[in-house]
Amino acid sequence: MLKRSYYGLLATVSLSTFGDTFGLLAMEWLVYDLTGSKLAMGALALSSGIPELILRLLGSPLSDRLHRVRLMAGLAAVRFAAIALPLLMGLFGGLQLWHLFAAAMLSGASSALFMPTAMAIVPDVAGQRKLTRAFAVIDSCRSAAVLLGPALAGVLTAASGALPALGINALCYAAAIITLLTLPSASKKPAGSAGSFSLPAYLREIGEGFTFYRSFPAMFMIMLMASVSNLCNIAVWTMMVPYVREVLGRGAGAMGLLTTASALGAITGLSVISFIGEIRQRRLVMLGSLSGIGLFTALWGLIPMFPFALCAAFACGCMGPFFGSLSSSLHGTLVPAEMQGRVNSIRFLIGGALQPFGAFAGGAIAELYGLPALFIAAGLFPILCAAAALRLRGLKRLNGDLAGLPAVAASGGSSTPSPAA
Repeated sequence: MLKRSYYGLLATVSLSTFGDTFGLLAMEWLVYDLTGSKLAMGALALSSGIPELILRLLGSPLSDRLHRVRLMAGLAAVRFAAIALPLLMGLFGGLQLWHLFAAAMLSGASSALFMPTAMAIVPDVAGQRKLTRAFAVIDSCRSAAVLLGPALAGVLTAASGALPALGINALCYAAAIITLLTLPSASKKPAGSAGSFSLPAYLREIGEGFTFYRSFPAMFMIMLMASVSNLCNIAVWTMMVPYVREVLGRGAGAMGLLTTASALGAITGLSVISFIGEIRQRRLVMLGSLSGIGLFTALWGLIPMFPFALCAAFACGCMGPFFGSLSSSLHGTLVPAEMQGRVNSIRFLIGGALQPFGAFAGGAIAELYGLPALFIAAGLFPILCAAAALRLRGLKRLNGDLAGLPAVAASGGSSTPSPAA
């Protein structure tokens, strides 16, 4: 039963990720066709990101209060409706810019708790012994979806326009909803969740998501580094359509190939992690991966050639899992089961807090100083931050054996844990 629940969750995450690769390219392409403005593309990401951040904060206890599978199904239904709006308007010839912005706002709000809730379910259906492998398989399938999706989306967009790609996104979410509704009881209402609503209790539960990071300041620093990396990453990828069209002089197919190269790199990185097994020097590996991504991003801006862009996208994708998978396994190990939902929501909140502003800033920098300047700045910033973080002795606490740390997390104590180095 648990195995069926895990594979159902895996299918849901893969379907939604695959669909999103179509929807993201289609909406960016439509905005650029309607306006020709890089700033408008940044504003689209901002309109999606701000509702996502707000709901991720205010709604963080819901993943621990509600039946998690049903919550995911409801969120997927809202996402389906959001994508259907510009799709139907486009099919009837009445698509306007505000339709895309409204869809982005609804989509961002519904996605705020979707992945945090999915991550909260994993320990329930995988078990602590297989937790690292369970997260790695999910990451691999998401990367495989991103590997296949953008190339197909690019070809489809180049051949038939962006609306069919939106249709694929809607169909994927419909399939995800059906999969969730047919799952066995993979995630009952979490034990310890309140039976009735109380505003003071609800606000206290929001605060408990932050309490974990007060107990583990090293993990808080890791999430700040994730926020910096995501800031720069979203700034670059939001501008990928004008980069491909203006700098490289290519079309939608090339855009899909770049995203596919990044996803292929991610799968390669995950394969290497699986082969290595347990990584004990987590600090050096995680910060080194961010520095490597920054280096290749900066070189990407200096060498405006499509073959090198493919290599840079692959290299950045390859190094990403050395940060992301280690962060997921650390959270899965250290966070108590009854707090997985709210802590994962706060985790995604911190890690993605700067993304909307990064997307908008990326558009502004590209508009004012050009796309190469944006890539160079987005590469150098994480390198400098990783070099500064390397000097923080507290991050050494993430190295070595973490077996004794969950008890400290569950106790809710505020003292800093001291695992063996």
